[in-house]
Amino acid sequence: MNTPIAPINDFNQILRTSPEDLLSQVHKKRGFIWEEINLFSKQLSAIEGAVVHHTPEMEKDFPLQHDLTDGLYTREVFMPKGSLVVSFIHKQNHPSFFMSGEMSILLDTGEVKRIKAPMKVMTEVGTQRVAYMHEDCTWVCVYKTDAPTIEEAEKEVYTTDYRELPEHIILNKLLLCQD
Repeated sequence: MNTPIAPINDFNQILRTSPEDLLSQVHKKRGFIWEEINLFSKQLSAIEGAVVHHTPEMEKDFPLQHDLTDGLYTREVFMPKGSLVVSFIHKQNHPSFFMSGEMSILLDTGEVKRIKAPMKVMTEVGTQRVAYMHEDCTWVCVYKTDAPTIEEAEKEVYTTDYRELPEHIILNKLLLCQD
């Protein structure tokens, strides 16, 4: 569909590229940003020393705190300085709170923006973020859910496959991707 982003072969290549340039490469071509982010994530995961979701390394380097109380699921994640993070795809609108740190973030529009905490961010259905941490950062998401367990809440609020999103969200993104 698109010309893929330049392959990332090693961590030194990432270090030689400014965070803003690296993030902007993810969406240089027109098309579904989710597909470009997925390709980028796969390239990052193939690099020696990369940390992937749901592993002991992830739990150690990116501590995640969960709270499921009274119909609200809260996730608080710590992301260390120098890390490059690819988020899940959000399945519901919800408030997010950037509590501490500074990062460069790839927006859904393909624009890269440098942001500094503290700030509130309204996350919309279909949002997937790629961010570089200039400082240690803490990010908190709050979701409405009736799920009885954290595992079920996670399945309800995010995905790795955009095809699980409502059709009107996918069609809207498709319209945004047209030249």
